[in-house]
Amino acid sequence: MREISREILFRGKLIASGEWAYGNLVIKTNGVSIITPDDTPLGKYGQVFPETVGQYTCLTDKNGNKIFEGDILKTSISCIFSVEWEKEGRFLGFTSERKIVYVNREPKAEVIGNINDNPELLEES
Repeated sequence: MREISREILFRGKLIASGEWAYGNLVIKTNGVSIITPDDTPLGKYGQVFPETVGQYTCLTDKNGNKIFEGDILKTSISCIFSVEWEKEGRFLGFTSERKIVYVNREPKAEVIGNINDNPELLEES
């Protein structure tokens, strides 16, 4: 049996500073979302805005940047889309018109922002 491993990583925007935190996700029973350190305790951690939490897709863009749920990507043919988790267990891209773009079929895509910091990028598509 072949063992499959993938990096489990989350990010979220810190309530205290508005900066992005990367690491493990803890959701407390009261609904508070916290990004905690992973194997490398360097970085910024703490309570995050729940609506900004996104999981790493295990994919990278054409420049080697990690692609997270909530990122906005642009393809080589100027198609702009955001990355979302679908309940069937996969990440998909959606244009502003809600047309589906399969993220793993866009190897030349580039992360140009995210839905929290740059929502206007989707309006331009």
